[in-house]
Amino acid sequence: MILTVTCNPALDMTYSVDRLVPGQVHRVKEVVERAGGKGVNVARVLHQLGEPVHALGLGDSSFGPSLAELGIRASFLDVMARLRRTLVVQGEETTSLWEPGSPVPADAADSLVELVGTALPGARALVVSGSLPPGVPAGLPGRLAGLAHDAGVPVVLDLDGAALQAALERGGAILTPNLDELRTLTDTRDSDLLPTVKHLADVNGAPVVLTLGERGLLAVTEDGCWLVTPPERVEGNPTGAGDATNAGIALGLAHGLAWPELLCRAVALGAAAVRRPVAGEVDLSAYASFTASVRAQRVDAMTFGD
Repeated sequence: MILTVTCNPALDMTYSVDRLVPGQVHRVKEVVERAGGKGVNVARVLHQLGEPVHALGLGDSSFGPSLAELGIRASFLDVMARLRRTLVVQGEETTSLWEPGSPVPADAADSLVELVGTALPGARALVVSGSLPPGVPAGLPGRLAGLAHDAGVPVVLDLDGAALQAALERGGAILTPNLDELRTLTDTRDSDLLPTVKHLADVNGAPVVLTLGERGLLAVTEDGCWLVTPPERVEGNPTGAGDATNAGIALGLAHGLAWPELLCRAVALGAAAVRRPVAGEVDLSAYASFTASVRAQRVDAMTFGD
């Protein structure tokens, strides 16, 4: 069983239009509404792959049952008066509008720690991903990671801003920042990415996997440094590709894969997610094809971009 935690879930709205033009009226061709949030997207991908998964987090009375109707085991605390919405407008390019989360009670963080603690026995990996709603301290994801670490469960943290900084200072969990998130921590250039990620891994005391969008992953692990790139440029909707990548990392950890194979599968999943119009899904045939052709390259002795 893999556990996912979403502290700031959402109702994901996807609008399909021919072309988005600011200041103009648009006729929407298709509307898709579904329960979402980064950890929920991770859970959806794992469920699609047939992996046992338990999605946990903060929400309202309807959020957990909406996932259970899809066959996904879900436990969400009823602490939010209103779920935020994320709007993705998909035309020639993808534009996203994300609402902030609803404030939660002061004891919500402690309640979530207790909930995750009851789910940890038998878990094989934990993923905590996404933003935090008002009222949740930045240290909560790191606190959950520490709880899992004490139980011998590997942890993947996909965070931003103060939560990412707090997790780095606490250390011990696998961090998966993207380039923008990395730049909130450090002043770095593309040519200096490898030394920067090496430094962060040293500070963290655990692997750091930098997600590079269509360029793949740059990872510093206990087995060395790896650059893994997709086999081809993939056109489609990039929303949710990072969540699929994190699902692949968690899946590899749960099954004890070596880092090169784990990272290749994660990149293949991320690329396959771009082929789907909504987050939380992957194109399974594309995933199989990409997995057969993705390769991991050692980059211990080079600077990224050389």
